[in-house]
Amino acid sequence: MRQAGLSARRIFGASAVLVLLAFAPGVAFAQQNNSGDNSYTDISKFVWSGSQGVPQQVVSSAPIQSSSVVQIGQMNSATAALTGSGNITTQYQLGSQNTSSLSANGTQNTLTTTQIGNSNTSNISVNGNNNNISNLQVGSGLTYQLQVVGTNAPVSVQQYGRR
Repeated sequence: MRQAGLSARRIFGASAVLVLLAFAPGVAFAQQNNSGDNSYTDISKFVWSGSQGVPQQVVSSAPIQSSSVVQIGQMNSATAALTGSGNITTQYQLGSQNTSSLSANGTQNTLTTTQIGNSNTSNISVNGNNNNISNLQVGSGLTYQLQVVGTNAPVSVQQYGRR
C-alpha cells in the first residue's frame, strides 16, 4: 500500500508541475540544438526583452528610433526629431524654465512629454497618420505649441495649475 501512495504522489506532483508550466505567464521557450557536442539551447537567434525571447525572423526589420530624456533643474532643453514609423520618444522635465521639443515625420509614432514646474514650454510637431501625442504640464506660466498634419492622431493635452 505504501508503494501505491508514493506513486500517486509522484503522479500528482508531475501533473502540478505541468499545469504550472502551461499557465505560467511570461515564460519564453527556445528549441534545443542537440546536434554535435553542444546540447545547450541556442539563444543566439533570439532577441531578448526582459525575460521574453522572440525569434529574430519574427522581429520587424524596420528600424525603430527611440529616445528617453529625464532632466531635473532649471533652463533645460530637450529635443527629439524622429522619422519613419513605430518610433517612440519620451521626455520628462522637472524644474522651471524648461523647453521640450518633439517632432516626428512618419506613421504610428508615439510622442510623450511631461513637464512639472513653472514657466515651462512644450513644442510638438507631427506629420503623418496614426501618431499618438501626449503632453502633460503641471505648474504655472505653462505654454505649449502643437502642430499635427495627418489623420487618426489621438492627442492628449493636459495642463494643471495657473496659466
